[in-house]
Amino acid sequence: MHAAPTAQRIASPAKTAPRVMAAQGGLRIDAVLAHVARLTPDPTGARRRLVVAAEACACLVAARQRLTLALDVQQGIERLMQLAGGREQARCQYLSEREALLPHQGETRERAAQAMVEWRDAGQAFTRATHLLPTQLSHDITQAPALNPGERQALMQAYVRSGSPAQAGDFDEALGRYAAAHRRCEDAIDLALTARSARLKAESDLRTGQSSLLSVANAWLAELAGVDALLVAEARRGAVHGALRVLSGDILHQASCE
Repeated sequence: MHAAPTAQRIASPAKTAPRVMAAQGGLRIDAVLAHVARLTPDPTGARRRLVVAAEACACLVAARQRLTLALDVQQGIERLMQLAGGREQARCQYLSEREALLPHQGETRERAAQAMVEWRDAGQAFTRATHLLPTQLSHDITQAPALNPGERQALMQAYVRSGSPAQAGDFDEALGRYAAAHRRCEDAIDLALTARSARLKAESDLRTGQSSLLSVANAWLAELAGVDALLVAEARRGAVHGALRVLSGDILHQASCE
């Protein structure tokens, strides 16, 4: 379910779920981190700066995804409002639907405005950490996937080869934080899947006349909350993943080879 946050844009109230769109071009995260590594010659200072930069990258990716998600759902609710208004004009039996959707419209507008602020804040943090513009980070990327056992073992071996005793506590702590972040991702995936199933059922019932626009709106907001929570959890896991790579010496080794 790692792909759940990247669904297609809403085409109509009864069709697809909100998803994040991706553009082409820009720097990959590894290229950003290699750039940051070159800014600080001292290895100890470089590690600290790289950990901050890895977190800034993960936060910016998540902020972009969450903003697009919020705007998609806002657009979908606006379409439901238009449909409800059309029914009222046709003097159907749905005279209270548009009024019932007003709180949903307000909630999605507020969420989109909040996501815009968070996106701007994430961009500023990215610039402070990397000395790059947010637009220089590729839009054609998502968070790092979960580490498999082989990748985790490789990071531990790289750390043993290049780490110093002074860094041992930091690396062990990062491993613990990664395990906790991964568990939160797994829980968030389950909740997002449940919300997605409920949304699909609400849309299906609407097509057969067994549901209402209000039910679909409720399902969209529930899925928005579920997918948004998943994006946050993935960002936290991605940030710790980056920290593990930094502390293992992987990033600094790559930068020195360029």
